[in-house]
Amino acid sequence: MPRRTRYAPAGCAFHVTNRRIERRQLFFNDADYRGFLRLLAIGKKRHAIKVFGLCLMPNHFHAMVQPESDSALSAYFHWVQGCYACDFRSRTQTIGTGHVFQQRFWSEPILDVYHFRNVLRYIEANPIAAKLVERAEQWRWGSLHLRADVADRLLDALPVQLPARWPDVVNEERLPDEGD
Repeated sequence: MPRRTRYAPAGCAFHVTNRRIERRQLFFNDADYRGFLRLLAIGKKRHAIKVFGLCLMPNHFHAMVQPESDSALSAYFHWVQGCYACDFRSRTQTIGTGHVFQQRFWSEPILDVYHFRNVLRYIEANPIAAKLVERAEQWRWGSLHLRADVADRLLDALPVQLPARWPDVVNEERLPDEGD
């Protein structure tokens, strides 16, 4: 039985995430991270999608994206993950040993401006929560760092205004009951 078509209407922002099967490592070195970022950028030329935020972690990734057509979200991540999985299997000499990603990908629509900011903060603060860096902008594989690079072509202009002290907001300690 074919799976249901994912409902992802054009113009709606989504929080998307996926991880390596069995929580194994997905990115082993800088070249792996750069390769995935490159696929995200090339994928934007193939599929009508805007990328507002992202964070690549050692065993998973987060992205905040907005499809510009009803089929773009699934097509974009199908292409990006498929290309990365093929390259991953080739580089690790594990062709034919099963899935790379845990699932297709998980997505949740962003409901309003408050939700947008909260999810973006959650995505960009991931490396702090994982104790990979002291400040989120130090993590080269996240949008807080990438946004400071004027030459970066992956990220699109945000549809909402962020506070002037956004890096400080992202780096603030989260309360235990604070959700995303």
